[in-house]
Amino acid sequence: MNILPKKRWHVRTKENIARVKQDEAKFSEEQRQIKYRALLADQEARTEALRRRTSSEVCPSASTSSRTTLLSACSAELITGNKEYEAEKKAEQETKEKSIGLLTYLGQSLVESGGQRPWYDVHPKQLQSTDTSDKKKTKDEWEAKKKARADPLTEMNKINDWFEKRREEKAKEEAKSMQRANACIAAMPTLFPHDILVPKNSANRHPLAEAIAAVKARRQESDVRKSKSCVDVEETGPVTTETHLASSNDKSDAISPFDPPGAVSNAVQLAKQLQVDRLRAERLQRERKERERAALVMAKARGLSQALHDPNEPVVSTNERDLPFNSAFNPELAAVLAERRQRHRDSRKRHYPCD
Repeated sequence: MNILPKKRWHVRTKENIARVKQDEAKFSEEQRQIKYRALLADQEARTEALRRRTSSEVCPSASTSSRTTLLSACSAELITGNKEYEAEKKAEQETKEKSIGLLTYLGQSLVESGGQRPWYDVHPKQLQSTDTSDKKKTKDEWEAKKKARADPLTEMNKINDWFEKRREEKAKEEAKSMQRANACIAAMPTLFPHDILVPKNSANRHPLAEAIAAVKARRQESDVRKSKSCVDVEETGPVTTETHLASSNDKSDAISPFDPPGAVSNAVQLAKQLQVDRLRAERLQRERKERERAALVMAKARGLSQALHDPNEPVVSTNERDLPFNSAFNPELAAVLAERRQRHRDSRKRHYPCD
């Protein structure tokens, strides 16, 4: 503590602290001397009384003298007390009071009183743990975390999780927008008299895969017919011209690399038809999305945007005083809040119907 020299009256100056300690030591010494003189006077009075009593006896015996000596020793011990026990008791009491911060002397610091040194008074190296096992364990944990951070698979998993989260959010937003668009279309039947039906399964499969599946099915059917014809020939007997012609017809049904170009052309036609169906389904889906977007725009222009909000959706405050951040230190959040306020103002504007 830095105390100005002119403040000699301050109790925390070194001179005043030394003077107080000297006075306390002097007072304790005086009290001890007074107590010692009192005990000594009492002991001398007892000794004189015992001596007078023994001198009054005619024939003092040895046993009586020994008993008198024992009594005088016991009385002296009772007067002076057990100093070791008292010192131990006093030290225990002082330790207890210092541990709870009750006993502190004038000018005595926390370290002198036996307490723990503060963190700012300890060297940084001493703050670290001296146990080698703890250090090794900490180092192993740090190395494991470092390897996990440097692993490219961890980054890939993070990116994959981020993309999954984004896809889920996008799907939820699309579902909400579709729900709002359906509500708009139901609210304005004159503008949208007929809905667009989009096939669900036609846009999922590739046309070439459809054609290949159809060709494989035809091959399987031809193989089954061929096997049946062979079994019938074995049961009936020798092969006739009719059975030979039937087997040749079955062979012609199966598509192979040596087939005539008619079967290949049929597969190509089927693939083209499936391609046309897929393109038609994609066009219908695009028209459906454009129609939903137009429905939302028309609903906003006619003042129906408030009716399209979900009643279970939590209301977000647009007042800066209700927000848990300061716009001066969070510009990106402030920009989002500004957009939200603008949308709130636009939704509260009075919209006039178009003539």
